[in-house]
Amino acid sequence: MTLIDTHCHLDFSDFDSDRSQVIERAKSVGVGYIINIGSSVEASKRSVEISEAHDNIYSSVGIHPHYAKDVKGAIPQGFKELLKRDKVVALGETGLDYYRNLSPKKEQKALFTEFIKLSNEKGLPIVIHSREAHEDTLKLLKASSDGAVKGVMHCFSGTEEYLNEYLALGLYVSFTCSLTFKNADKSRLLAKKVPPERLLLETDAPYMAPQEFRGKRNEPSYLPYLAKELKKIHGFTEEDIARITTHNAKVLFGLPIEEEAKIVYPIRKALYINITNRCTNDCDFCVRASRDFVKGHNLKLEKEPTVPEIMKAMGDFSGYREVVFCGYGEPTLRLDEVKEIARSVKDKGLRTRMVTNGEGDLIHKRPIAKELFGLIDKVSISFNVDTSKRYDEICKSEFGNGVFDKIKEFARECKACGIEVEATFLNLPGVDIKSCERIATEELKVNFRMRSLNVVG
Repeated sequence: MTLIDTHCHLDFSDFDSDRSQVIERAKSVGVGYIINIGSSVEASKRSVEISEAHDNIYSSVGIHPHYAKDVKGAIPQGFKELLKRDKVVALGETGLDYYRNLSPKKEQKALFTEFIKLSNEKGLPIVIHSREAHEDTLKLLKASSDGAVKGVMHCFSGTEEYLNEYLALGLYVSFTCSLTFKNADKSRLLAKKVPPERLLLETDAPYMAPQEFRGKRNEPSYLPYLAKELKKIHGFTEEDIARITTHNAKVLFGLPIEEEAKIVYPIRKALYINITNRCTNDCDFCVRASRDFVKGHNLKLEKEPTVPEIMKAMGDFSGYREVVFCGYGEPTLRLDEVKEIARSVKDKGLRTRMVTNGEGDLIHKRPIAKELFGLIDKVSISFNVDTSKRYDEICKSEFGNGVFDKIKEFARECKACGIEVEATFLNLPGVDIKSCERIATEELKVNFRMRSLNVVG
């Protein structure tokens, strides 16, 4: 399990007496990488030096809004030379701080604007500090970008409305170990609103040690306390939180982390089987068109795995709640393999589920529900939309138009065989949720679930 502390200040004098030991302690608890954040010209230089002395540390260079007055609201000459150093992966921290107002607002805004422009120019992510200044922060971000910002809102402390605005700009969001404080209920509710694919971990050390060490110096080795808190908030395992946030950090900061393709992949207490990347649909909304990862797992297969390869990858799967046939393709395309693996799973007394587009009968030119009975306990059928016409337009089945009614027929067949059926739909623009629910509960008399666009796994 690898964690990444995406924001700390090891260059501060708080660590002068034991910096090397602090770094080793972090390694010993699974903090594989650290991004040290520069907060002034001199601090940025120290940050780069520390990163260059340690393989697992990278640096960000910036000027905190507190020091905007020291540089007269402008990035000093020579500062940009730091960007040529190999271990620099971001700009910041920078932003606005109206809580302490240690620099005039005018100079804070001028400096922040320069950093946003520099971020756009260099293609480097920006680490943003905003305290009691979210309205102006958003205005400057929107005015200085083309509607999308590459970066992270560090130590988020705003409202849900501001959170949604930052997410809409494409920003990642990070929380500190203050999330573990007894009085942090509001922050925990906000953290739950952040899609896992946009979460990052940070300590902001030496500040804000977790509840167990409150009042003491914080350090990167305390990051697991934050991971455990987010595990509870999002209902994941600690391994899920570590994997997802590590992948997020890799993507944002361009870290050299290898992520091999997965044949099987755990999420929460379920084991998923990525049996194929092929699909009979070409859906407009499919995440396969934009990314290869689900909850931090790389699902892009080089080749379809054989049954022995899948069984070997599954290992001892007895500890999982269920085994799910759901990867980056349509599992019924490999129906024989699904049945063989499901038989082995059922022999061990585990529950099985299959996520399907419901086109299995069309694929095999025969009803397949009876073949699944006794092997698959539940099918989750992706209807996605509310009408046959919309399905044809958006899901683009290789079987042509009118597939929607065939999927309904498959759902009825499964239900008649005694397989539990769940009809799932997406909250796409124009889709009538009430109509979707009626199709599931009244017409088909099966379970109904509405899914959120781009939320998978």
